[in-house]
Amino acid sequence: SIMVSNDLVVPLLLRRGHLMMSDREDMGKLLLNVRRSAIFAILILAYIFYRMISGTFALASIGLMSFAAIAQFAPAFFGGLVWRRATAGGAIAGILCGFAVWAYTLLLPSLINSGWMSPDILDYGPFGLTLLRPQMLFNLEFDPITHGVVWSMIFNLAAYVTVSLLRQPEPIERLQANMFIQDDLVRPQTSSFRLWRTSITVDELKRTVARYLGEERAERSFKEYAAGLNEDLSPHAEADVQLLRFTEHLLASAIGTASSRLVLSLLLRRKAVGVKSALKLLDDASEAIQYNRDLLQSALDQVRQGIGVFDKDMRLICWNRQFRTILNLPPELGRVGVPLDEIIRFNASRGDLGPGNVEDIVSEHIHKYVVTQETFQKRLGPGGYGPVIEVRTNAMPQGGIVTTYTDITERVEAAEALARANETLERRVRERTAELTMVNRELAKAKAKADEANLDKTRFLAAASHDILQPLNAARLYTTSLVERKKRGEDARLLRNVDASLEAVEDILNALLDISRLDTGAMKPEFSVFPVDE
Repeated sequence: SIMVSNDLVVPLLLRRGHLMMSDREDMGKLLLNVRRSAIFAILILAYIFYRMISGTFALASIGLMSFAAIAQFAPAFFGGLVWRRATAGGAIAGILCGFAVWAYTLLLPSLINSGWMSPDILDYGPFGLTLLRPQMLFNLEFDPITHGVVWSMIFNLAAYVTVSLLRQPEPIERLQANMFIQDDLVRPQTSSFRLWRTSITVDELKRTVARYLGEERAERSFKEYAAGLNEDLSPHAEADVQLLRFTEHLLASAIGTASSRLVLSLLLRRKAVGVKSALKLLDDASEAIQYNRDLLQSALDQVRQGIGVFDKDMRLICWNRQFRTILNLPPELGRVGVPLDEIIRFNASRGDLGPGNVEDIVSEHIHKYVVTQETFQKRLGPGGYGPVIEVRTNAMPQGGIVTTYTDITERVEAAEALARANETLERRVRERTAELTMVNRELAKAKAKADEANLDKTRFLAAASHDILQPLNAARLYTTSLVERKKRGEDARLLRNVDASLEAVEDILNALLDISRLDTGAMKPEFSVFPVDE
């Protein structure tokens, strides 16, 4: 009912001017009635179709036939995502041809089998052309569902491609294709966009939105928009393309994209702006927004850090290439709307966040991301051999967080190498200190032994000198007595020589005694001045 209302009924009423009348202030009730009527009509038509073929087809067969009808939108849907030359005319032609063949090969046989038409067309084809039998086109026989799907898709694709190639895409079609398919050409600079202002005021846009969404929601939405720009929206100020784009998004939430664009185009035309100019204005706004988004994405992809932005519900809304590279995430986790806990759970389940219970690890990391928002380091990979990342979390003003992931493996490895070098140096210092301490102990022992030996030597010299001096003094006493008795003769000369020798020996022994007294400290040296020649 929403699709019928937003894409069929509302655009038709808008083009005929029924929803732009100034005396109709509340469009919500009208939209509600349109959707209720659509629900009722769809149910009535479904019931009539069911009664028409009741007892002929099983419910599963009806469902398969319905899926075959819905499949006719697939070529235009996927072609618009991957083929730049696709056009709206080609999509319409393909869908019409597909539905026509579907009705001929599936819907018509179901009505014939229910008895509503003659079965001759199934047996002999229209006008007797057996090649055009609904369930055996060109004499190719499949089961009915496969036959109808294959031929309807063939005609659908053929018409889609042929009509699209017959003419060049319109500028709007090329612009819409650029939103899904990367353009090989360099995008125009922002200055080349025709971001002109219109004669529509902010108050007129607000009143238009209020007719579909209500005054309260319209007022709140415009206030939030103004707060996001940090400026006041004067009711009489002219609306720029960014505000028109914002208004279009608001209307699209209630009446769909096609109807919201048509409402704004009619509003612009009423203000002396043509429909083509109005659509071009909106397309320029789309192109400017897309250019700015691509520029921001390109800048983010050049950053070495991985960046992930999560909304207030902790769902991924923006990221760069390094985000997936550093965390080694598969493509299915690099899309909008992926919860943060799912990303953490994926890394924890393969052991990147260390051993332990997966749910406990997820809870711990969610607490760090959301509650404490602390900076932490983590070595990814099982066994502790992966890269080391530093995770920083910052809260956004309107809810949500911005996370950055920095690969600091080289820095951590350098710090670990420095720590190992310091530990090695400290160990070597301790070893050398122990060796020096041991050598000092040995030296102290050797010195103690040397001092003890020197002391023993001193004692020995003192004792020996004393023991020697006593007989030497006695001998000298005798020689002195002999010298006095025999003052002349050969014997007297010999006695004097012996006495002189004994005196010299006595002087030597006295000197040794003085040395021993100096060693023991019994005699203190006295400093004096004396002639050198003495």
